[in-house]
Amino acid sequence: MKNKNIFVKFLILLLATGTLLFSAGCSKDEFADINTDPSKIGKGNVPYLLTQAMANYQPFDYLLWFYDARYTSQFIQSYTPSGSFGDLFNHMGELGGIGSQFINVRTYEKEIADMISQMSDEEGAKYATIQCVANVLSISLAINDSDLYGSMPYSETVQLRYGGTLTPKYDTQEELFNTWLEELDNDISTFSSATDQIQAGSNDITYGGDLTKWTKFANGLKLKIAVRLLHQDKSKAFEIAQQVGSSEGNIMSGLSDDCIFNRSTDANNGDFTYQTGNSYSLGAASKNVIDFMKKNEDPRMLVIFTKNSFNKEVIQAFFDAQANGDVRCAVPKYILDNVNYTTDAQGKKTFVSWQGQGEPWVRYYGIPIGTNLSDDPQYTGDDNYFTSTRWEVTDGDASKTYRPYSTFNEELTRGRCDFTFPTKPKGRTLQDTDDVPWWGMTMSTGEMNLYLAEFKLLGANLPKTAQEYFEAGVRASAQEYNQLATLNKIPYYSEGQCHEGLDDKPITYGDDEINEMLTHEDYKLTGDQASNLEKVYVQQYLHFYYQPVDQFVTSRRSGIPRVGSTLIPWVNLKASNEIPRRLYSVAPTDEDKMKAQVEAAFAGEGFTFCDGTRPGILSRERVWYDKPAPEFGAGPNY
Repeated sequence: MKNKNIFVKFLILLLATGTLLFSAGCSKDEFADINTDPSKIGKGNVPYLLTQAMANYQPFDYLLWFYDARYTSQFIQSYTPSGSFGDLFNHMGELGGIGSQFINVRTYEKEIADMISQMSDEEGAKYATIQCVANVLSISLAINDSDLYGSMPYSETVQLRYGGTLTPKYDTQEELFNTWLEELDNDISTFSSATDQIQAGSNDITYGGDLTKWTKFANGLKLKIAVRLLHQDKSKAFEIAQQVGSSEGNIMSGLSDDCIFNRSTDANNGDFTYQTGNSYSLGAASKNVIDFMKKNEDPRMLVIFTKNSFNKEVIQAFFDAQANGDVRCAVPKYILDNVNYTTDAQGKKTFVSWQGQGEPWVRYYGIPIGTNLSDDPQYTGDDNYFTSTRWEVTDGDASKTYRPYSTFNEELTRGRCDFTFPTKPKGRTLQDTDDVPWWGMTMSTGEMNLYLAEFKLLGANLPKTAQEYFEAGVRASAQEYNQLATLNKIPYYSEGQCHEGLDDKPITYGDDEINEMLTHEDYKLTGDQASNLEKVYVQQYLHFYYQPVDQFVTSRRSGIPRVGSTLIPWVNLKASNEIPRRLYSVAPTDEDKMKAQVEAAFAGEGFTFCDGTRPGILSRERVWYDKPAPEFGAGPNY
């Protein structure tokens, strides 16, 4: 288990051990030569350390997707297990890396600070903005760590080798927010006021040293904190939002501002280029989400999820197998309803064209949200979501099984994916085996504007209307997902990946499709405050599909999706007080040097040590800012 307390303890001990081994095992005389020979050892380079910090900026590591995101995404019904939810879906097993991610950047931030402290005041001042960029990255990761654990070591972390403590204190979540806001304000001020600075340039692999973009990123983090404060300190949250919203220079305004990044395009740099070679899945798409996005012609659906396997050639293969006497296989009715076909005198069917919205829309279906639906005849008969034997087609000695529903689009998260295009059992072998440097997204124009729309609806004094922020946020979100699809070259992203005879259409899109989406009533704030707020939260929920911690936080703090909604309805699978709202931590052992700090922190939060089989505890015992928030599915309670 990746327990955050154990990880922090281990890292601090590692740093301490490295220092002690060096001092105990080496004499001054042994290293006299290299200590004075600059060709053998020299001073660290601050811009290079920033590059390393960015290379370690990893909000989306393999363990997040394999463990933590799979839990949180299914808890909030953005995905469902392909066999439907089981009775113990609210239990967790092993955990991933959330709770310790910020340490990977904080280590370099502190090393940069230490190097600057050894310089003259005049020389050190030239690196102020580089140090602030590293701090912004640390805070970005620390927010997500705190989201799912609450209090955490921050102010005293990674200090042992610089004269600090082996056992850093836990800062409460309220203290963390105050500290982060103060640090971000200092960073923003430094970005605008510092002079005679050493430029990061290409060592800044995110923004190329453009401090105006880092200013917007830092302001985005302030908004991220502000929405988390709404239930505990609404006036302070408003103050932050109003300060950020007071100037266009604080707000991201398009793809060039967005943090859409690739940590390296050097093929020799291993996983930093391609993310991870290991496979994982969050599950099948939720039918409630797919139905909403299809109804509103939201083109992000085409990118966020995968096409199913039922293209023109595959459907004809089913028809041919049935004509040859195979009574087992069947195209599910919800797919067949979108097919125009003819039937000859012998009863053989021939595919003619797609009905409805046509390709690519007719290739997207979600699985209904429910418990043990694989045992329900309603979902295993003509509208078959679960009986995979009926999706198998045999032609002589060749057989293939096809998937009728959409899933998590894994190629948006890893560059080493081989994709085989669906063809008939004896058809061509068509594959995409190219490795593509992976691109991910954190802070964005979409996120910032959707937060501002929320604040405007709640009564904050902001210069634009809620609809203006809302439309800017949704439009930007659609542009950002299209950009991610194109950069990551996911299946069907271009005409070149749509093979002759399969009747495939590309899934990338442009302004026309985005404009069409925005004409729909569900994408306009034309109702009362409650309905408008729900629309904003639904769009935040959709925007965060590939930022799973933020998606979980959005659902947790808003109660959206909501029971009985006409947008994306919540399904009561269990009582809401049985859905975990944070990740678990087990009790520290007597050998853990952080035992006293961990126990004090848990006592202060009112937390119980447990494993992942105690969902009631993990639902009732909430992190500080989540305590007054609504139950899952209950809707906003402001």
